[in-house]
Amino acid sequence: MTALYSIGCVLFKVHFHKFFNEEINIYCKKIIRDSALLGLIISILAFLSVAGNLGGEIQSIFEIDLIELSFETMQGKSHLLLIVGFSFLFFSYYFQRIFMNAFNVIGTVLILISFIVIGHSLSQGIYTQILLFIHLFCISYWLGSFFPLRHMCNIENYENLYLVAHNFGVYATFYLGFLIITGLTYSYFLLGGILPIITSTYGNVLLCKLLLVSFILMIGAINKFRIVPSIKANLTLGQSKLKRSINIEFICTWLILFLTSILTTSLPTPMGM
Repeated sequence: MTALYSIGCVLFKVHFHKFFNEEINIYCKKIIRDSALLGLIISILAFLSVAGNLGGEIQSIFEIDLIELSFETMQGKSHLLLIVGFSFLFFSYYFQRIFMNAFNVIGTVLILISFIVIGHSLSQGIYTQILLFIHLFCISYWLGSFFPLRHMCNIENYENLYLVAHNFGVYATFYLGFLIITGLTYSYFLLGGILPIITSTYGNVLLCKLLLVSFILMIGAINKFRIVPSIKANLTLGQSKLKRSINIEFICTWLILFLTSILTTSLPTPMGM
């Protein structure tokens, strides 16, 4: 979650920084820094847990031999990529623009790679890895907008909100297109066909996730064609409507990520992965 929010906020800044005032610019930088710091702490603990699992006892996380052995496991390497990636995002806060952008790019790529070197993404080799990389990148764009947009809704008379919200919807058309295509293709590879979505537990949970995604897409359509235009007509009323819509999307995404965690950690795919 912290990975998607931090990467998404980076993407949000890249696309819409020209519409920011100083308050929004500082807010986005702090979101990236704070979410990266939380992600860094979690990643370090997760890396140490690999040593704990190898040793079978909580004290194992402090044993140097087991920690060194953790570097050789794919799970350990994945957590290490996260640690380095989050570090780049965190320290980008303290650098000037040119170095900040470079650190953000490096951190984003490393974090996304960490997700495709383990788990279900390996089922079809490079094909599923590329699909998941693109899918996560597109999800980040959507999730990373929640906090900045909601903050803009709290700023009185922030006239650039309409420009940001309108352009967000324009970019979202492309991001969501790739999100849906990669997500469905990736799911097809994992299921091994269409029928298992009904006949397997994994497929049933995935179906619930797809229904929630469809609901969010419906809300996004309402935002684009009804709420965003209302911002231009009545800024205060439009801000209130958009904020309420974002809160609903926020809750739905937590449910989607919860189902995703079940799919990736608790259930085998019909293909046996």
